[in-house]
Amino acid sequence: LLQLENYIVENMKSEMVQLQQNAVQNHTATMLEIGTSLLSQTAEQTRKLTDVETQVLNQTSRLEIQLLENSLSTYKLEKQLLQQTHEILKIHEKNSLLEHRILEMEERHKEELDTLKEEKENLQSLVTRQSYIIQELEKQLNKATSNNSVLQKQQLELMDTVHALITLCSKEGVLLKNAKKEEEKPFRDCADVYQSGFNKSGVYTIYINNVSDPKKVYCNMEIAGGGWTVIQHREDGSLDFQKTWKEYKMGFGNPSSEHWLGNEFIFAITSQRQYSLRIELMDWEGNRAYSQYDRFHIGNEKQNYRLYLKGHSGTAGKQSSLILHGAEFSTKDADNDNCMCKCALMLTGG
Repeated sequence: LLQLENYIVENMKSEMVQLQQNAVQNHTATMLEIGTSLLSQTAEQTRKLTDVETQVLNQTSRLEIQLLENSLSTYKLEKQLLQQTHEILKIHEKNSLLEHRILEMEERHKEELDTLKEEKENLQSLVTRQSYIIQELEKQLNKATSNNSVLQKQQLELMDTVHALITLCSKEGVLLKNAKKEEEKPFRDCADVYQSGFNKSGVYTIYINNVSDPKKVYCNMEIAGGGWTVIQHREDGSLDFQKTWKEYKMGFGNPSSEHWLGNEFIFAITSQRQYSLRIELMDWEGNRAYSQYDRFHIGNEKQNYRLYLKGHSGTAGKQSSLILHGAEFSTKDADNDNCMCKCALMLTGG
């Protein structure tokens, strides 16, 4: 029995050891499996975190690039704003200069009117005094008729003086009458006005052949010998020259300031006789240049007011490639040039 008991105890010990070893092995395998799973999950999480980090870095890079582009655009806009502000200041300065010149011209005009008014009053006073003197002389002549030869001689001298005064007054009356007749004389153009003795630049009325109504035009009597009929004047940009064909045909603006005479009137005038064309240019700094053509006329409306020029000279350099002999007139609503770019619409004019 003792041996059997010992045998059982030994067997139980060996079985317990075997069971413990199996349990340790199973636990180790389980721990290894759990560790492997944790490592796999950790690697997956690490990969996901790496992807998220990469996306965040890409978005950050894009945001930085966009921020740089926005900064560059802001800088360009600020630069353009500064340039426009500078241009606006320049325009304000030019407007101030023009206003100052206009005020000076108005002041001079007022002074001239005051001077003319004073001279008129002086002339009226002189005429009144002359009339009184004539009346007194006539009285003295009536009193001297009964005197001796000395008095008769004085009478003759007084009569001569009276006749001289009367002749002087008559001559002044004739001159005024002739001047009035010259004013009423129908002129074909400003050259006729100038040849009639009117040498002051301004607005005059002319009578164009084949045109029923008289036409007011501005005559320049100072440049290149005077007598120039102004067909276009641009000075300060106060008038919009981007007009239609009909407006360019009949003309627009005020002859005393910015205006276009009208293609129909230019055609009628240049059909009367031979004319020259002179183009005067002046920049904002007062620098001048000109171009002159010895022969100039345009066609009628059916010919689209085709331009005819000959004999160029002047200080403005070679004639523009856009203004050629034989070119037809174009406006924003009637494109007759040979260019695909529609020059009249692009350059905002006719």
